[in-house]
Amino acid sequence: MQTSRFITFMGMCVLPATVIASDCTPTPHRTTGTHYAPVTIQKINVSQGVTVRGRILAAPGCTPVANAKIAHWQADENGQYVDRLRAYLFSNSDGGYEFETEWPNLSPPHIHFIVTAEGYEVLETQWRGWQKTNLIEFILILKK
Repeated sequence: MQTSRFITFMGMCVLPATVIASDCTPTPHRTTGTHYAPVTIQKINVSQGVTVRGRILAAPGCTPVANAKIAHWQADENGQYVDRLRAYLFSNSDGGYEFETEWPNLSPPHIHFIVTAEGYEVLETQWRGWQKTNLIEFILILKK
């Protein structure tokens, strides 16, 4: 397992962190999928082995969005969607968030997100990976 030093940007590309500062395109919508169920448990860490962290930003300008609700769900290491991996948390004053989970063993590996914040459109998207890692950095950009 390796630690990725790249950022998955807009759920589609893997870019060095320096690209983020020059581009503030809103994250595109991706389907919530067939395994969606309401996320009702507020919890920071749902498992262990993979750290997911990033920031919630607003276009234009990439300004931080504090107190955004970040709901997430995924399959477990056996490739099964399970309730223990469904939770939500809130971004901090700098738009940052972080939680611990396990590797989503699907093809392709992915984690679903719904982000809501007052004054912004609801964002439904996914992080998608290609190679197993213990660190996922995922910047999510909202639009008004």
